[in-house]
Amino acid sequence: MSLAHDKFIAAQQQLNAARIKLDRQTTALLIIDMQEYFLNPASPLGRFGESQTPGLRHYFLEQATTVVLPNLCRLLEFFRTQHLRVIHATAASELPDGQDWIPILHRTNAVARERIGEAVFPARTDPWARIVGPLTPAPEEVIINKTTYSAFTATSLEGLLRNLRIETLVLGGVVTNRCVETTARDAADRGYQVIVLADASATYSPEMQEATLLSLQGAYGYVRRTEDVMALLQ
Repeated sequence: MSLAHDKFIAAQQQLNAARIKLDRQTTALLIIDMQEYFLNPASPLGRFGESQTPGLRHYFLEQATTVVLPNLCRLLEFFRTQHLRVIHATAASELPDGQDWIPILHRTNAVARERIGEAVFPARTDPWARIVGPLTPAPEEVIINKTTYSAFTATSLEGLLRNLRIETLVLGGVVTNRCVETTARDAADRGYQVIVLADASATYSPEMQEATLLSLQGAYGYVRRTEDVMALLQ
């Protein structure tokens, strides 16, 4: 480990340690892509990943189901009990044929069709695109569907947040270094205070999780645990 890296970590940790002020009325929980096709190893995405690199998703699935999901359930229940805003983001195509995916995901679907005979990123009406049962949205909770990594790009999310007077976003879900990170960076650029949940997000390795959270904290927002956020909102 270089001295430069040590100094960077120290600087980031100092920024991340700053005191956070949360207004209950202007804070929203944004749960990202907690869908069946991400969390179920039997999904086309799961089978495609296994065909490419056996064992690729084992760590991710373990973290997502035994750590991320329970913590998001706790936080979701807390937000509901406290009558705070909850928004769900999903990743799925609006068109049945998937032609509206961004090019990189469209290409992945094409490769998957050749390899396993079906697309890995589903349409919004596909059962694989459903939010997992324990996090099923309540009637008053908005679902934002995206065909991109960021929950802001080509969606009505920003208009919704402005209308609801939201100033702080608490982000959790999957995958940390893809949709969660991209949404966090976009939110910071748009002037929102961002809190990324260290124990309610997951990616494909502990090293990637640590690197992503280290990169985000300070420059783009704060990294906190589920208990920290609940304490701040009490």
